[in-house]
Amino acid sequence: MENVLGLIGLAVFIVVMIALAAGVTWVVVRVSPNPNKKRAAS
Repeated sequence: MENVLGLIGLAVFIVVMIALAAGVTWVVVRVSPNPNKKRAAS
């Protein structure tokens, strides 16, 4: 039973880490300036 709970815990941990990475990536893409606007302004 402990092995099953450990595997479920590991799977949940992996899913949470992937979701966190996706969330951070989304925030960085939203916050960072658009390079096309930067070129147009020059």
